[in-house]
Amino acid sequence: MSDAGPRMRGTIVKVPDASPGLLVVNGQQKQFTLEGIWKSPVAPAVNMTVDVDLDSTGSVTAVKVVDAQQLATEHLKQLSGVAQERGKEAAELAKQGIGALAARMGAVALGSAVLVWIAWFFFPVAGVDTGGGRVSYTFWNLIGIDFRNLDSLATGGSHGFFSLIGLIAIAVPFAVPFVHATWSKYLNAAPLAYIVLGLIIMFGKEHSAFKEIVQNAGMNPFSWSVMTFVLLIVAAVLAYETVKKPANA
Repeated sequence: MSDAGPRMRGTIVKVPDASPGLLVVNGQQKQFTLEGIWKSPVAPAVNMTVDVDLDSTGSVTAVKVVDAQQLATEHLKQLSGVAQERGKEAAELAKQGIGALAARMGAVALGSAVLVWIAWFFFPVAGVDTGGGRVSYTFWNLIGIDFRNLDSLATGGSHGFFSLIGLIAIAVPFAVPFVHATWSKYLNAAPLAYIVLGLIIMFGKEHSAFKEIVQNAGMNPFSWSVMTFVLLIVAAVLAYETVKKPANA
């Protein structure tokens, strides 16, 4: 009697009939019969995934259908493993890219530039008391508001050319290390310049828009948040790199 060999995963390519069936196991075709070999209650079918027991000579000693749930679980594990591996590769590439960018920009400049983006889109810099609660606005929201039409405070307004200039202003610091000109470092001040200009414009428009309400009610429903100063500070830190760092060669 032959010694027991390994159990391997295989696929049926021909079911037994007048001649033996065929399995593909580890790239090799192997014959099998039903009598004493087939161990499942369901009939074999082409392309069915099976567990195959082999003896020490490589002959098939048992064939059993792999449960569909088990197959699904194995596939999910494989996909999960591939996703994790790809995720690690992507994270490593991102880490290398961020490291290279930090080496060019400087850690403080890079961190400040990233914080400007976060504060720009996510920090509530102002709000309006509606009587039933306070509605908050990010800087990005505010530059899209048309203060001549207070309904835009509810709808969110629309972003035009001035908003596009703002996006360019907060993007250009990332280009500074790649612009080989003596003036390139001054682009680090673009976000601060735009934010200050934007606040001056919005302050004037807001004051004009709510002037009548203030006169009648004695209070302004519009108010600025401390996050406005946070946005200004991170932009100022980035702009400071203009003074601190030498110009690119």
